Amino acid sequence: MSIWKRKSLWISAIVLIALGGATLYVIWRELNGQDIIGALKHANPFWVVIAALFGIIYFLADAMNIGRCLKLMGYNKNFGQLLKYSFAGFFFSSVTPSSTGGQPGQLYFMNKDGIKVSSGAFSLLCALLSFQIISVLWGVIGAVFAPHGFWEMTGKYAYVFPIGFALNIGIIVMLFCVLFSRRMTRLFSCIALKLPGKKPVKPGDKFKTLRSLASYRKAAKLMSRHKIVFFKMLLNSFVQITVFFSIPFLCAKALGATDLTWWQGICTQGALFLSVSSLPLPGAAGVTEYGYALFFKDLIPEAILGSTLLLSRFWNFIIPLIESALGMLVLQLKSKTRRTIE
Repeated sequence: MSIWKRKSLWISAIVLIALGGATLYVIWRELNGQDIIGALKHANPFWVVIAALFGIIYFLADAMNIGRCLKLMGYNKNFGQLLKYSFAGFFFSSVTPSSTGGQPGQLYFMNKDGIKVSSGAFSLLCALLSFQIISVLWGVIGAVFAPHGFWEMTGKYAYVFPIGFALNIGIIVMLFCVLFSRRMTRLFSCIALKLPGKKPVKPGDKFKTLRSLASYRKAAKLMSRHKIVFFKMLLNSFVQITVFFSIPFLCAKALGATDLTWWQGICTQGALFLSVSSLPLPGAAGVTEYGYALFFKDLIPEAILGSTLLLSRFWNFIIPLIESALGMLVLQLKSKTRRTIE
């Protein structure tokens, strides 16, 4: 065995251990001694199976959108590779604060498959734009139509959720300003250069910041030139996010929450997601569980609220986390095997 093959084997082993360790740590942190087996035993298998299928649809829809974006950049990748990028996005977003590791993880695998970093980043930006539009749409619908307004919620840390919601809305507003106004792009670049803790401005810093923000404008222009493609992406994102936000409702039904309707469940989950997704915690750990208890406390009977929360996090976080870790490894190994044969 050559030194390069041995090196590749060691790197693969280290990556395997790192992914396995991160996955086990997050699962241990999430469950923390809670009896998921007991919750599953008392759950209606019909609703559990649908929740599992919805989790799979989330990844399939995400892969389709990434593929559409890459095709616009001139890359035709097989569906296995696209799924790998989707798995990488979910996994690294779940184990890093504020979901900051998702796109770097995706870019790593894209680069391994021969996609230029600039093209990969631009494709992911277009896919993110579609995802953000639909997630914000559901979040706003949830804030308006959720049975219990989260602005009036009480609890020791209830104030966190309105702050998180307002922060997310602010980020989206800023993004759209950058997308459609050159003047606002310059304004935000100047603000970014004067933020506390920023290093002294050096020659070229302003240009780099402007160039970074200009990539968002370029994505918007590309989408405007391919309106049919972007419409398909929005439709895809709508399905992707709708099925994912439906999982808490399905888990509640599985454990006997007969009074909860799908509309109540998805509106409440939409408002919760938009309130916690930008908070600086890996997978929004802890605050998501606390928020679930506050948002759903009057919609799900108290006797099964804890079990429903556990089952919901199991199907919309822990199982997708395991699937994404295993999926990345299997698909990357298949990709390496194919390249070796060729």
